[in-house]
Amino acid sequence: MTDNLQTLWHAHAAENAFTQPEDLMNRTSSFERQVRRRNVIEYLAGALVIALTIPMVALFVSIGFTGMALSMALVALGVIIVLWNLRRRASAEVRRPEVECRTHLLAQYRRQADALRKVPLWYIGPLIPGVLAVYATIGLRAVGQVEAWDIVRNLGIPLAATLAFFGFVIWLNLRAARKLAEQAKALDEA
Repeated sequence: MTDNLQTLWHAHAAENAFTQPEDLMNRTSSFERQVRRRNVIEYLAGALVIALTIPMVALFVSIGFTGMALSMALVALGVIIVLWNLRRRASAEVRRPEVECRTHLLAQYRRQADALRKVPLWYIGPLIPGVLAVYATIGLRAVGQVEAWDIVRNLGIPLAATLAFFGFVIWLNLRAARKLAEQAKALDEA
């Protein structure tokens, strides 16, 4: 009888395995490092775009091409807004000692999933005005100098490629958001 009870007890114990706190701590630390690494790459890319855009604004102002200077300034402003949003919406939450590891990791997953789901608004959205202004400025500059069809063809393909790239970025982020939401659900149900 005792052997049967032990076998039954061990069988239930196996299916209700306890997650070790160290494992949760390691998962949390690993996830936080991933978030920080992603954000550092984003900050560096944004700094590079700003570092290249600001001199272009000055160049366009100096040659009297103010439309393009304003367009490039909009691009730089969009990047600054994206970086600010990245810090505000998608940075890792500060770990508080009074919050258990599991709760903290769950909150991290949910925060990042929410940020990734809203990428079209806070990441792509601020870039759209500057990008469209660049294309519009080039198109308006070409009016009267080139056939209308040539303007549409020569700007349409790069514009479509740019918008397709933005769509791809949105798709990647929505896919990542779904995966994080699934991880959060699994952790919540464990």
